[in-house]
Amino acid sequence: MRIKLIAIFLLWWVNFYFMPLSAQEFSVADIPEMLTIEANSVIRDSRVIYSLNNKQASVNWYTATTIMNPKALHLAHLKIFYNTNDKLKINKATIYDARGRKIRSIKRSEMEDYSMAGNATLYSEQRVIFSQVAPASYPFTVEYDYEITYPVLYGIRYFSPYQDTYQSVQKSTFTVVNAHNIPINVSIINLPPNVEMQKTDEGTYWNFINLPLLTEEPFSPDFSEIIPEIRVAPELIVYKKYEGKADTWENYGRFLAQLSSEDKGLSSETVQRLRQMTTTFPTTREKVKVLYEYLQSRTHYINISFGVGGIQPNPVARVDALGYGDCKDLSSYMIAMLKAVDIDAIYAVVKAGKNEHFFIPDLPNHQFNHAIVCVPNPNDTIWLECTSQVMPFDYLGSFTDNRYALLVKNEASRLVKTPEYGKDDNYIHSNFTLLNHSDGAIAKGSITYGGLRMENVVSLPILTRTEQLSWLNSTLEIADFTIISHHFRTGEAEANIFLDLELGLKSYFSGTSNRLFVPLNLNNKVAVPARLRSRKYPLHLPYAFHTTDTLNIQIPAGYTPVDLPQALTEDERFGTYSMQTIQNENTISCIRSFEFKKGRHAPEAYQAFYEFMQKISLADARPLVLLKEE
Repeated sequence: MRIKLIAIFLLWWVNFYFMPLSAQEFSVADIPEMLTIEANSVIRDSRVIYSLNNKQASVNWYTATTIMNPKALHLAHLKIFYNTNDKLKINKATIYDARGRKIRSIKRSEMEDYSMAGNATLYSEQRVIFSQVAPASYPFTVEYDYEITYPVLYGIRYFSPYQDTYQSVQKSTFTVVNAHNIPINVSIINLPPNVEMQKTDEGTYWNFINLPLLTEEPFSPDFSEIIPEIRVAPELIVYKKYEGKADTWENYGRFLAQLSSEDKGLSSETVQRLRQMTTTFPTTREKVKVLYEYLQSRTHYINISFGVGGIQPNPVARVDALGYGDCKDLSSYMIAMLKAVDIDAIYAVVKAGKNEHFFIPDLPNHQFNHAIVCVPNPNDTIWLECTSQVMPFDYLGSFTDNRYALLVKNEASRLVKTPEYGKDDNYIHSNFTLLNHSDGAIAKGSITYGGLRMENVVSLPILTRTEQLSWLNSTLEIADFTIISHHFRTGEAEANIFLDLELGLKSYFSGTSNRLFVPLNLNNKVAVPARLRSRKYPLHLPYAFHTTDTLNIQIPAGYTPVDLPQALTEDERFGTYSMQTIQNENTISCIRSFEFKKGRHAPEAYQAFYEFMQKISLADARPLVLLKEE
């Protein structure tokens, strides 16, 4: 009873002390001027209260946001994400004008309740309450207040005072109410020095005041490395009928492992079939490749979020019978197939997403959103992405590369790093011959894509010819071309894609009859980043790569080159670019090479990086000049 009274008193105190601004204070004129400069939106007042007990958790959200212009209109719409098992209560939804006067309240009947199931989802308990706001003028303010009670104690509560870029924060508060003294882990990142923090026996609050504009800059780190953020993770797990701990990665892995402990495995008929499929292949790697390609050929990805479906795989026998499943299901199915042929494989969870590398190793809990498979093999660990029907064998790509993953193996569960793709793995190589004709030019050659530079083309070999042509016409950087022939093919020995291509170029040789200009970079332009007067964030170059492009130009009869362009640009921090042009009788060959380095540099290095990229772009733009012989 005493604990309940303490919790009630603390909630009353929090709500009183951090009482929302009155409507009159929503006047835009009351926003400090420094918070409005270049701002698309301003958080006027935000309060998040996270409460825990022994079986469940709840969150109360209160937020008042001033929308300064149409660029931030998406923030005005009411969006409440919840699960059908959650208890949702909406307390307020109100719109105010620029002077802080109430325009109207959004009625419950105006709020649509949608399923979050998409085209790749069979069934989902995830839903969203949505109401679209159509303002008569700008600026205006929206005020929302709602609370959700979750019937589980699981996962990490993330909090940041910011909700979007080009946003400033007038006031924001995060409160953790923990009257039952449940053990929790708290991770605090990038908090400014003026944050007020108070801790009591019952809970903790953080108060943020007048935070400056959150801007975007090219080549910046992940926003989780920049913005203030607080992450709270209970060490106790209560999820449906399952319980466990997340005080260590070993214990969290043990909890995940028990979710599949009752799976009875594949049928004897399926096991026999798999053994017959692999019996002629002598090595582990060959057997794994056969079964992985079998998985790709007969299964497809469908999300199923029902019951414990958000974290628990479906039985592998069911996946085998139906031929579909989500990442958990297909990864578990792949592991079961390997087990059938006496190959050990490990279920691994990972935070997937391009450039989603930020991770807190000392915060054991659910920092993951995807499952993959790890196959230990002496000197040759194999990683398998089981949701893609086109991904090459033993290739993860930017979706899950170079980040922490948890190998789930009961008490032997541990964090590891997935493979990183370096300069020699990530490449684009091209080799073309250019022939001049009376009605234009013909370019014939090939392009090879590898590693992370392959990802935009990895699915093209299986697409229809019409889809391939559409991609080529929208992607090739060449002006005024027609496709004579093309052919995509997949490499056998390594993860790469080949494109054989023949193009008609109507105006590649430009100029007059006495002087012709010929571009030396056919299709691999270097983009120059935006020029900045000043920079706030570190310069982040996410991965290394290299490109080589060879263009062999048949010199038209009666012409001779003015000179043979050469270029060399080097910076030990960023990479090396070179262009070498040589003549062999009536052929001029331009060999272009660009090696780009991965790295993290101080903000002051951005100007040098900009100049480095600009020099390369200028060198690329220099044409070969051919003069008519007299």
